[in-house]
Amino acid sequence: MTRTVVAVALILILAATSMTAFAQAKKAAEKARDPVCGIIVDKDPKLSANYKGETYYFCSKADMEKFKKEPEKYVKKK
Repeated sequence: MTRTVVAVALILILAATSMTAFAQAKKAAEKARDPVCGIIVDKDPKLSANYKGETYYFCSKADMEKFKKEPEKYVKKK
């Protein structure tokens, strides 16, 4: 009986740990490149701007303001 309880507890702990790791990996994928300075940043809606239907993300308010003044300067042509 005690072994069964311990085994079930270990399985639950492993499952919870796996789910946490999966959630963190999914969150880590939500990154973008700041078009002004080029560094990789988190996709923070507070530090974002839309231009021609595309959302751009920034590392700082200063970079966001630079982009808003001259977006053509920072958007790579496809």
